[in-house]
Amino acid sequence: MNSHLSSSKTSAPMDYYHRSPNRNSNGAPIFTNAEDRAHELETRHLLENLWNCEIKPFGLLSPVDFFALRDGMLVGVLELKSRSHTSTTYSTVFLNVRKWGSLMLYHLGLGCPALFVVRFTDEYRWINVLEIDASQLKMGGTKHLVKSHTDIEPVILVPVSLMQVIAPTEGVCF
Repeated sequence: MNSHLSSSKTSAPMDYYHRSPNRNSNGAPIFTNAEDRAHELETRHLLENLWNCEIKPFGLLSPVDFFALRDGMLVGVLELKSRSHTSTTYSTVFLNVRKWGSLMLYHLGLGCPALFVVRFTDEYRWINVLEIDASQLKMGGTKHLVKSHTDIEPVILVPVSLMQVIAPTEGVCF
């Protein structure tokens, strides 16, 4: 695939507290927007090219975002987060405990790597779920109920310094 990926400078993202949900066919709210989907697609294409695999989405309400295939074989599962700040703004990034648990189950049950991938505004980073110290917990989320009761839940503080750099977000060509 020959394409050029770069973060476009856009106007300020929609205020998190005023996001409107779309609805799944069963009525469950889905809080994803066009910008989220664009970041996911950009990250998928980058990883496919750098890691020589296909990145495919799980279903909309799956606890983990993506799985990776190489030569038709499952080679990994990935949880992707996009942050609206640089990788140096905070020393840690949140991973919801429920997402960590799901990544661990996929790793143990399927015998493949389970990765937490973060798209910061300046670069992409990743860490294997086995390298995450799940004892580094706190309650995280919003002070206002935005989406559901899971807006406030236990999160693991993942040190950004332990994450491997994949590539910068600007000027990535492949």
